[in-house]
Amino acid sequence: MMLKLGGGDGARILLVSPQLTSHVMMQSAIGEQLMRRGHEVFVVIGSTFPKAESLKQLGLQTLTYHVPDVHSGLSNDMEKILGERIFSADFDMLKMATVTSAVVSKDCDFMLSDNEFMQQVRALKFDIAIVEPFIINPCDVLLPHNVNVPFVSLANNYLPWIIRMPAIPSFYRDPSPVSTGSEPTFWNAVWNSAICFVLHWKITSDMWSYTLLDSYSIGSLTWNELILKSELFLLVSDHHLGSPLPLFPNMIPVPGVTVRPIEPLPDELHALITRSRDGIILVTFGSVTSHFPDSVLFKFLDSFSRLKQTVIAKLSLPTAVAVPKNVHVFQWLPQNDILSHQRTRLFITHCGSNGQHEALYHGVPMLGFPLFAEQQSNCERTRAKGFGLTMSVHNFTSAELFDNIQEILNNEAYRETIQRSSAVLRDEPLFGPKKAAHWIEHVMKYGSAHLRSPAMDLPIYRFLMFDVLAIFLIAAFIVIAVICICTVLVTRAIRQKLMFQQRHGRVKKLQ
Repeated sequence: MMLKLGGGDGARILLVSPQLTSHVMMQSAIGEQLMRRGHEVFVVIGSTFPKAESLKQLGLQTLTYHVPDVHSGLSNDMEKILGERIFSADFDMLKMATVTSAVVSKDCDFMLSDNEFMQQVRALKFDIAIVEPFIINPCDVLLPHNVNVPFVSLANNYLPWIIRMPAIPSFYRDPSPVSTGSEPTFWNAVWNSAICFVLHWKITSDMWSYTLLDSYSIGSLTWNELILKSELFLLVSDHHLGSPLPLFPNMIPVPGVTVRPIEPLPDELHALITRSRDGIILVTFGSVTSHFPDSVLFKFLDSFSRLKQTVIAKLSLPTAVAVPKNVHVFQWLPQNDILSHQRTRLFITHCGSNGQHEALYHGVPMLGFPLFAEQQSNCERTRAKGFGLTMSVHNFTSAELFDNIQEILNNEAYRETIQRSSAVLRDEPLFGPKKAAHWIEHVMKYGSAHLRSPAMDLPIYRFLMFDVLAIFLIAAFIVIAVICICTVLVTRAIRQKLMFQQRHGRVKKLQ
């Protein structure tokens, strides 16, 4: 169905995502591009979202739902939970995902139950929404569904079979931290097959909130059916960092959505980088996790103190800690602008998707310390592509860190490899937020029926050909059964004939 544009030449567009800073900023980057094209863009935020002012500075309008005072909000809650649990001895990634899903559900409930907020959304009569069906809890799709607004999905990761991506485990590597390498070996295929089925079952049955679905869904739609109502599926990664995937026309790779035009650095940073003749090393660990145990911080600082390069880091340090002279700590950094600087020689990162694509775009090698979620898989793809190395934040020494930094700085293969891939990425006619905005406008003008595969209308068992497999198994069983029965009958007939001949022969002999 063709979508109708709003008043004037532009449309009125709604952005809805989990209230984690990196997720909101990922959508906002596309919102900025749509705003430059003449559209009116609104961002949904909770009343405790910590970056509301920065969204307004970008020119985006905000719609705020109330988060009760007893809760600190999704961003703050998750930062606290991760800080407490991620470095504990019994840290369990699956349990952490379940906890995160529950926090996201609670936040969605706050949003959908806020009557004043919902009335405001309805009154604005949005033409289209951009939502994030978060892989562990897709509850954001309930908002446009509830107010009858068509929507486009934008996400870091999708469960491929949910969106009917024809990816099979012989070559597809899921984003799970326990997935194997991308090499097409037999045992990798066996393991990835098991992980795909278990991950799909675990997430959809244990993490997705069916109570929330029953409370706010109009009609008796399932989560799968709701997600498949998307006009487009925008994927924020592609073959430049991952493996090539088979995609239908309504599945659009848009890597690098947070890569913005380069802006001048603040005076302090500009002066610091300019006088760093041996280059700089950028250290950031995303918008959620900035607190590390003292033992980890001391190993970082000890290793950095032995470097010739200037280290610019976003870290939370104990008040009394001695910071080496070549290390400069900030509470906020313009990550994309620093990565674009010609003196940036290395990026030490948690391997978040946004940061990885910014580093790839600017051709900066990476040293990864995965912390949670799909970051283990993200770091592994960096190593496999030859863009850098990966280490365990739970088990490393300052000497090992120093040696790995020296390996990346002194081995030109890392920089040459990532800069070649950067050139290939930059050669595409549309990139990042511009590509996303183009396709969003495309479906607003023409609808999405011409892009949609018939696979979207198949139930999951038919999409995976379980019905065909069942027919083949039944047919094979029948054929084997017939062969076995015929074999038994023929064998019995031969045996009886032989017995008859033996008896008949003995009778003749006696005569």
